[in-house]
Amino acid sequence: MIVPGDPAFLCQAELCSAHCCKAFSVALRGDEVTRLERLGRVNRQRFLECEGGEPIALPLADPFLLAREDGHCAMLGADLRCTVYDARPNACRLYPHQVVFVEPGTGRRVTNVSHSSYRKALAGGDEALVPLLLRHLECPGFTGPPMQESEWAALFVETYRLQYRDQDVSLQQPLPA
Repeated sequence: MIVPGDPAFLCQAELCSAHCCKAFSVALRGDEVTRLERLGRVNRQRFLECEGGEPIALPLADPFLLAREDGHCAMLGADLRCTVYDARPNACRLYPHQVVFVEPGTGRRVTNVSHSSYRKALAGGDEALVPLLLRHLECPGFTGPPMQESEWAALFVETYRLQYRDQDVSLQQPLPA
């Protein structure tokens, strides 16, 4: 769990085995494909899984897959840094953070709750859900300066927005730590 005062995330590519870029397959939405083409200045055939030169479209909500080559993301540079960092997919923007909601008494994770319930919990108005900001334990990048409460709150909101695709959420009051 990440709370105010914990070290901020700073990518430490030189200390990292690029676990995130090797272990995960990344699904992309159409707007992410457009962002990669525009900001990353690469064509679809370079960054999408393709068959016969055409992107493979899957029958899912996120129909495309980020290309992989030699067991890692095709956009991973030799220096273990993203070659299209400013245009990277939302899943990559999220990593190494995740927002989860738990029951206060048991700590059991709660899933499949409406966005309105999540928003209510974020605003401190739902005592049945406690929002937590988590980090990936294998990531060596948590070496930055201690996060101030305002920095932590901004990270929490941005992580929630990306993860739950909810651009309208804001924190009305500080979250419980």
